[in-house]
Amino acid sequence: MKRVLLILNLILVLFLLAALHGFASDQELPVIDGKEIVAMVNNEPITVEEFNRELPSLYAGHLGTAEEKQVGSIDYAGILNRLINMRLILQEARKIGLGELPEIKDMVDKYSNQTLIGLLKRQHIKDIKADEKEVDRIYKGAVKEWKIKSVMLEKEDVAKKVEAEIKTGKNFDEVVERLIADGSAKGEREGNFVKDKGLLPQIARAVSQMEIGAVSPVIKVKSGFVILKIEDIRFPENPEARERARQEALKRKKHEVLKDYENSLMKKYIIVNKDVLDALDFKSQDPGSEKLLNGKRVIAEIKGENPLTVGELTKALKQKFFHGIAKAIEGEKLNKGKYSMLYSMLQQRIFIKEALNQGIDKKEVYKKIVKEYENSLIFGAFIDKVVVPDIKLNSEELESYYNKNIKDYTFPEMIRIKSLVFEKLSDAEDALDKLVKGTDFNWLRANADGQVDKDAKGLLKFERNVLTTRGLPEAVQEAVSRAKPGDFRLYTSPEHFYVLSILDVKPSKPQPFEAVRKEITEKIFNEKLKKIIEDWADKLREFYDVKIYKTEPKK
Repeated sequence: MKRVLLILNLILVLFLLAALHGFASDQELPVIDGKEIVAMVNNEPITVEEFNRELPSLYAGHLGTAEEKQVGSIDYAGILNRLINMRLILQEARKIGLGELPEIKDMVDKYSNQTLIGLLKRQHIKDIKADEKEVDRIYKGAVKEWKIKSVMLEKEDVAKKVEAEIKTGKNFDEVVERLIADGSAKGEREGNFVKDKGLLPQIARAVSQMEIGAVSPVIKVKSGFVILKIEDIRFPENPEARERARQEALKRKKHEVLKDYENSLMKKYIIVNKDVLDALDFKSQDPGSEKLLNGKRVIAEIKGENPLTVGELTKALKQKFFHGIAKAIEGEKLNKGKYSMLYSMLQQRIFIKEALNQGIDKKEVYKKIVKEYENSLIFGAFIDKVVVPDIKLNSEELESYYNKNIKDYTFPEMIRIKSLVFEKLSDAEDALDKLVKGTDFNWLRANADGQVDKDAKGLLKFERNVLTTRGLPEAVQEAVSRAKPGDFRLYTSPEHFYVLSILDVKPSKPQPFEAVRKEITEKIFNEKLKKIIEDWADKLREFYDVKIYKTEPKK
């Protein structure tokens, strides 16, 4: 499926390049079923609504530069032409029976059921609002900060004595002050505000249950034993955290509402024969799991529908475990999984039934979603079964492309540089001269006069990093041109004077053919795919009736 969608996306782009075949002059648009149409392909309309709906998604990211994407320069005719070509390909694919392939029909059936369920659920929760009390609770939990004063002692027995001393009524602050002052403990004389994420897990668990003024029992940590006091609790204002809390509260509320809805539908439509379900034993040799596949006993009755039988449940369980079915039976996985599998099957059946009862399958949004999905599958099948088999690649062709485009598959020259930067040209030239005569670079860096502060704004940073030569500013590229390790060069920028020490140079070299073979294969494959699709579109236009009424969306 992923491959189908990738190919479909590629073709959306490719058809924009196809030649146009004569557009009718501007005129009043025809209307079919109350909808204005911009083109007709074999009596199948392309509506203004379709055109306008497709325009943003088709145009964005596929055409030209930012300037070319200005409204006035959008190639409306090209996009309409793409829609027409897509329709032609789909009609041809259906004509040769690709829409009747069992795998296509099965995928569409499954997708249409999931779409029914999704639209039903969305309709049921569309007006749900977040519970403000829940928003506030989640928000406070996320931003809550504790002001904690603590003392750490090395030995547990000493910590226990301190704990007992505080429990007798001694002031915590005074005890902490005394222990820190005499060096028998470590701690902060002033408390600090912290979030639970900044605390050790055992500390976080303790403070989460404490109120202001409370003192904890002894808590063991890696470096000793801690006793702490909560001095204050605050909830800093954080708009982003509050919005996240609102979204989380809304998500939980929707889940709760949907769960209640599901339970109400279960009561409305389902009666489970629990005795039959409980007695169903997949480990037993009599009758055995294979015979159970044909079991007609009713496990669940569904109002107005065929009941769910032992055979259907058995089949679903076997499909779930597939290769490991024997081991699953042996380990009683089927017996344990029969309850959750039955629930899952009934859940789908009741939601689909309710969606059909509410006429969701008659709604335009449902039809559009399923049709677009079906079209994408059929289009992908046409590409896989009709177009791709005509694409042939061989090693000689790949190597020829590699040799002709070797510059695209060449590692760039790499260079490592360190530098001294001066305010005056004379100081830079003096430093360059000393380096050429053998003065140590690091000594010169420590002692040369006139150097620019290393934190000065706008300085180029070279320090020993591996850089691509062609990624350097053009003037720097000129300065280090044909340099070798150990060379020194002078580079003059508009603000400063750089003395460059060349540490290493790795010349550019071609990547091995085998390393880029896959990339080249994909590139040539896509080029051939584009060409064959264009040829198909041209052929179909010769045999199919196409009428175009307008080249731009309705104003």
